[in-house]
Amino acid sequence: MALKMALVVLTVAVCANARLFAFLRPSESQHALRPQQRIGYDHHHITEDEHVDYYAYPKYIFKYGVNDFHTGDIKTHHESRDGDVVKGQYTVVEPDGSIRTVDYTADKHNGFNAVVHKTAPISQHEAAHL
Repeated sequence: MALKMALVVLTVAVCANARLFAFLRPSESQHALRPQQRIGYDHHHITEDEHVDYYAYPKYIFKYGVNDFHTGDIKTHHESRDGDVVKGQYTVVEPDGSIRTVDYTADKHNGFNAVVHKTAPISQHEAAHL
């Protein structure tokens, strides 16, 4: 039993010593970086009179659609934005088969405007061709 205990203590001591030397010994990559150069940064001070726009110009276009006959979820949506002007349209097939179409625009002068159209109910076959 004493032999096992001595082996465990010796193994722990060797491992701890090896880790200590590995920690204290500089690696090769550190020697290559020894002559470190200080990197200077030019700081630009922004005066109160100087305007800085931290936001990107908002411009995008997207379009998506869902056509899931299993759940009855059938819809489309597309929208575009250029600056403060947003235009888009979405359609939804209602549970009774009618189609609700909403055309909308939004800008900072007129606000949000939507025009809603509703068509008569359609069959499942007609809905498949949307």
